[in-house]
Amino acid sequence: MCDFGFVLGLAAGAASAAGEAAVASDKQKATVTNYNLQQAANEREFIVNTNAALKDGYQAQLEGDRAHSAAVASGAGMSGPTAGLRVAEQSRQTALSIANAKDQMDGAKANYIMTGKSQQLQAQSTVNALKPNPMSTFMDIASSGLKNYGAFQ
Repeated sequence: MCDFGFVLGLAAGAASAAGEAAVASDKQKATVTNYNLQQAANEREFIVNTNAALKDGYQAQLEGDRAHSAAVASGAGMSGPTAGLRVAEQSRQTALSIANAKDQMDGAKANYIMTGKSQQLQAQSTVNALKPNPMSTFMDIASSGLKNYGAFQ
């Protein structure tokens, strides 16, 4: 015949383990949801930074074209070496501004990738830490049953 206290202890241990597993599952879902929200914010920041860099590059190109057109259209001093130097300097400034915009885009991409990877690793670590250990769960259930063994004699 089976001991009634042992059976009640096992049932209590099993119920406790099921409750802990349910709580862990809810916490894991919350961690994944939080990761998704963080990743959405990361993507938004990437888009904003990339668009800003594109606008800076476009603005630099427009300024370079405008300065070159103004120098050619004015015709003042265009017969000597000064005009060529002015156009060359403006071209250099334009190229530098465009290169800076490209650097901003590269930085935005690197930040996006590394932030996303960091968030992913943190979320996975949290999910793994929340998983109930099967051996611990088994031992908790078994010890709950043994605690009450012989209690109802």
